Amino acid sequence: MSAQDALVVGRGMPVLVLRAAIFVVGIAIVIVPLQEGVTVGTFVVLLPTVLASVYAPASPAPAGVVVVAAVIAAVAGDDPLRPEVLVLVPLVHLFHVLCGLAGAVPGTSARVHLRALRASAQRFLLVQAVMAAVVVGVRVLPAGRAEPLLEAVALVGLAGVALVIVWLQRVR
Repeated sequence: MSAQDALVVGRGMPVLVLRAAIFVVGIAIVIVPLQEGVTVGTFVVLLPTVLASVYAPASPAPAGVVVVAAVIAAVAGDDPLRPEVLVLVPLVHLFHVLCGLAGAVPGTSARVHLRALRASAQRFLLVQAVMAAVVVGVRVLPAGRAEPLLEAVALVGLAGVALVIVWLQRVR
């Protein structure tokens, strides 16, 4: 094999950078429940699951982090739109995306090009923008019983979203 036949991959960041990002985001996910005073569930269940996710991002451990973080957030407080939850949602989503990317890259000596992460970053930002719009919409809605017309509009909107999702799945 000559030097001309060799595959040139160019520059890229080591896959260990993704694992480090998983660790940093995972520690942030651990810190948020600690701010609310949840220590037992955080240290006994969440922290080991985060560490297992860093070690094996393609395992079921990242799903465990998502579930445990959601349960801790649900149990910790009354208001579903409190700041801790609004911080935890994008952190958990970023953790999930990073684990998916790191789990798809083989080994620990591989390299990842930033261009390869562009599509995932765009989807992440789109989902977070939609989530922010939903939070703003929920904040402006009245806290009491909704009017029947508003409920009907919401059901029609939900059916429309379902139809768009079905249509997008068929287009692919």
